[in-house]
Amino acid sequence: MVINAHKSLKVMSLAALLGLAACAGQRGEQEALLAQQEAAAQAAALAEQAELADMARLEAERNEQAVRAELERVRLENEAMAVARAAAEREAEQRAREAAQLQRQQQQTEVARLKQEQQGRIAELERQLAATEETASRREQANARLIQAITAAEELLQMLASEQLKYNDVDADGNTVEPLQKALISELEARKNALVREAQALGN
Repeated sequence: MVINAHKSLKVMSLAALLGLAACAGQRGEQEALLAQQEAAAQAAALAEQAELADMARLEAERNEQAVRAELERVRLENEAMAVARAAAEREAEQRAREAAQLQRQQQQTEVARLKQEQQGRIAELERQLAATEETASRREQANARLIQAITAAEELLQMLASEQLKYNDVDADGNTVEPLQKALISELEARKNALVREAQALGN
């Protein structure tokens, strides 16, 4: 662009010189020389102005390119930061989901453990209750046998007392006039003893 401006100025200067040369034949050599010098000075000033304008334009273009490059760098940097931020957010969300899942698994494991312990305690209490109920039932049965044994013992005592009265009336041989009920006495005694043994067995 600077070379084109210089060519234009040279053309302009040459035209001016040719014009001055034509005038020199009419106005005189001195006036032509002065006009030539003035035209050359103007041409040089114009050429300098054009060169300065080109330099300013080139500097502006370089500044514009630098600004565009900086804007592009900032844009790319912002895009990279946005990508990194999105990746970090995704990773944080993934970690949060994994932590929540692990916490749920731990809670489920703890709940299962507590439930198993509770079921074990319930089963043990049920066994203890069954054993207690069985013991109470055996004791009730033992008490019932003891009551029956006591009743049998009372009947036996009454029977023995009745048999004892029979010895008040004996014959010449010393035998009781009324026959003794030995079989019934033996039966009552055997029944009493059996009830006592059952009560003892149930109480153990």
